[in-house]
Amino acid sequence: MPISPRVIALLGFGEAGSAIARGLAAEGGWRGGAKAGDNEPRRLIAIDTALDQDARGAALGKEARRLEVAIAGIYTEALREADLVICAVPGEHALEAATAAAPLLKNGAHYLDLCTVTGRMSDEDRAPIEQAGGSYVDVAVMGGFFKQGIKAPMLVAGEDAAPMVEWMNASGFDARLLGARPGSASSVKMLRSTLVKGLEALGVEALVAAQRQGLLEEVLGCLSDADSMPLRDFIAMLVQTHVVHAHRRWEEMGLVARTLRETGVAPLMTETIERSHRRTVDAGVAPADGKVPGLEEALAILSEKVVRGR
Repeated sequence: MPISPRVIALLGFGEAGSAIARGLAAEGGWRGGAKAGDNEPRRLIAIDTALDQDARGAALGKEARRLEVAIAGIYTEALREADLVICAVPGEHALEAATAAAPLLKNGAHYLDLCTVTGRMSDEDRAPIEQAGGSYVDVAVMGGFFKQGIKAPMLVAGEDAAPMVEWMNASGFDARLLGARPGSASSVKMLRSTLVKGLEALGVEALVAAQRQGLLEEVLGCLSDADSMPLRDFIAMLVQTHVVHAHRRWEEMGLVARTLRETGVAPLMTETIERSHRRTVDAGVAPADGKVPGLEEALAILSEKVVRGR
């Protein structure tokens, strides 16, 4: 069933909420593109508990008024008018926002949870919304609002995700359907962050040491093997070959840690990598024939014999 909201409520009017508001209110955007003859005007409302509490709260209130967004500092009856609620509060406040909003939701209203949460936290957010008769949609923001605004790429999951994605893309968002299982979009974001933030931390450790040794360009220049294939294939290759070469790599990481210490860099990430490789070595999973397994087989071996924990 097509989605056609007349009133949209934004929970949180910080960087994310205000960026979305600007996109929806822009000329040619959702509100700005309303058709002549519409029975009711399209309206944006917002709730942000920081409103007028300090300098930041005063600034977001000023921005809301500039965009002609009716903003309040508490959850008010106005929320009952919303056909669509977009929650963009910090992840640690996601459940608090869902719980506060739920009693005020219009029956059948869609609730887009853009908060950075885990899959289990998403399930917790969903419970009060669905108990109140709302339709919960899990949204993972995969880009940054500061530079991309409403065009920050998003993954969308939930039972009503398909028509929501259609509406979002028609209204200026950049949304991609992930599937019908709520929580899965949030989980994808969290697991992607494991890789990306891990690379970030490794980059800090390695490049500070490289710069101190006067070898920054040389170190960056020797990464051409990683450039020879897509990042997803490179990471898969590392995981597959890990099963075979963990012992050699474990020994090498001991020397890497020593190199960093000699440069005055604490090997926080490197020592953890060393322990991780040692775990695989101790599990004794290296194949006798030295053959590198496929990705599915490698993950099965690592899950059942190395990582465990389930």
